[in-house]
Amino acid sequence: MFAIAFSILVLVSILSIVSNIVMRIRVTQSEPRDKVVWWRRSSDEVASMYESLFPKSKLTLLGRFALWLFVGSICFCVIPLLWKSI
Repeated sequence: MFAIAFSILVLVSILSIVSNIVMRIRVTQSEPRDKVVWWRRSSDEVASMYESLFPKSKLTLLGRFALWLFVGSICFCVIPLLWKSI
């Protein structure tokens, strides 16, 4: 069970990192002023700016899916452990 949970977490983290980097690159290319500033901002700010620049893109949805998949997999792993300890 640990191997499956660990594999899911690794895949979710890779998915999140890649989607965040792609969003930062596309926002940096589309903004004519101060291109370095998008690499210092939080991922929420980048996601909201990306969503306003590219409204039909599904990349922000993919990032949210990765977050909730991470939360769900943690709950899936932790709840049985807590249930056994009671």
